[in-house]
Amino acid sequence: MSFPMLSVSLTSKQAIAAKALANGLTIKEVAKLAGVSKRTVLRWKKIDAFQTELNQAKHLVATNSIEIIRESKESILRDYREEISSMIDLSLSLLKEVMKNPEETTRSRLKAAEIFGNWMGLKYMNEVNMAIELLEKRGFKVVVENLEHLGNEMN
Repeated sequence: MSFPMLSVSLTSKQAIAAKALANGLTIKEVAKLAGVSKRTVLRWKKIDAFQTELNQAKHLVATNSIEIIRESKESILRDYREEISSMIDLSLSLLKEVMKNPEETTRSRLKAAEIFGNWMGLKYMNEVNMAIELLEKRGFKVVVENLEHLGNEMN
């Protein structure tokens, strides 16, 4: 495991220990990695400079984790967007067929109309999400504060 150096006030062993702790290693694992005793690591944790380094490393770990999660989410959406869109189109076509078919029961046609209406709301939200993504890719920051009124308008 490699940890970049952030600090100039700590020894290299202390900096390694701080990064290792921030990455979730146990005191025992950190001590072994740094080549010191568990007691030494516990003593280092009481040093202000070590705490500062540890907090900076934790922040870096959290920031990197958030970025990995965001990239994973984007990757999943990108990989399945076309398939999902195709399934939505097929589902909507089938629902329209049921609604237009006079041989279907009134109950089936009404249920299809209800489902169709719900799907239109989902499709609308999908279009809104795609528009937000496009704006963000162009450098705009989009903040969505309250969507409750959208749900009420679509029902």
